[in-house]
Amino acid sequence: MTCSKAQIFNITLNILGVSTPLENANSTDSRAILLNNYYFLARDYVLKDFDWNFASTFKELSLVENFELVSKYKYCYSYPNDCICARDIFEKGDWRLQKFTIGSLQNGEKAVYTNVERAILRYTRRIDKEIYFSCEFSMALAYYLASLTSNVIVGSLQKGEMAYKKYEEIIKHAKVLNAGEGIDEIYNENTYLEARS
Repeated sequence: MTCSKAQIFNITLNILGVSTPLENANSTDSRAILLNNYYFLARDYVLKDFDWNFASTFKELSLVENFELVSKYKYCYSYPNDCICARDIFEKGDWRLQKFTIGSLQNGEKAVYTNVERAILRYTRRIDKEIYFSCEFSMALAYYLASLTSNVIVGSLQKGEMAYKKYEEIIKHAKVLNAGEGIDEIYNENTYLEARS
């Protein structure tokens, strides 16, 4: 099940004890305006805060030509436009983790520095459409929005602090759920027998 932006806003209001719902996320209601002011930054913050499966992707990076040499690294790559958080770097054809760092070019654009000649980046990408959010992410986002807006919407910093604690609990639970999806290593029968002996 997916949540719309309006549903996320209404869950946020419910968390803060407000029972009157918003009809839509883009209404002229002062609560909708306030939540929209925080929404995009909050969404990106929650995406970056945890390595969500639904937002994880791989991309072969584009080399930056004529970059200013950084002594520790041989190569510089363009930072993907939709990247919220760079997680891992691999050499193309070799899935062992490699060292890298994030910096910026002279023009201010973000860049990926590494010694990998053909770099593939695994990263959390920006997801713009709520239809692709996992249910845990939608709940985490609602609680995080509640923590940011509680003082203005209901005049209570305490409710905001409680919402943030609940947000942290949801992130911890999401880690468990995330770990249950997918298989990172394949064990054959011989490996299993060797482990038992």
